[in-house]
Amino acid sequence: MPEKGFTATFISNTGKTLHQFNIVGWKLYLARVLMALVVLLLSSAAIIVAYGLINAGDTAKLRSDILHLQDSLAARRNIEDRVESLEYEIQQRHEYRQKLENIAAGIPVPEDSLEQ
Repeated sequence: MPEKGFTATFISNTGKTLHQFNIVGWKLYLARVLMALVVLLLSSAAIIVAYGLINAGDTAKLRSDILHLQDSLAARRNIEDRVESLEYEIQQRHEYRQKLENIAAGIPVPEDSLEQ
C-alpha cells in the first residue's frame, strides 16, 4: 500500500528537473498544520475587517460623544473659574470686615446725651 502524501516537482524552462520534494510522514503532518494555521489566520483577518466595516458607522456616535464631553469639560472649567473668583471675593470681603472691626474697636463710643 503506497504512503499518503504528495510530490512537488519544480521544472525549469529548459525542461530539466530542478528539485523534486516528496512530502510524506511528519512533513505531511507539518504541511497540514501550517495550511490550517494560514486558513485560520486569513479567516480571522477577514472577520476582523468585516467587523470593522460593520462598526464604521459607530465612529460618528463616538465623535458626537467626544464633542459632548469636551463641551461638558469646558462648562465645568468655566464653573470652577467662577467659583474660584467668588471664593476670592468672599476672602477679600472677610478681610475688609476684619479691618473695619479692628478700626471700630479703636474708636471710642460717645456717651448718649439723653441718658443723664
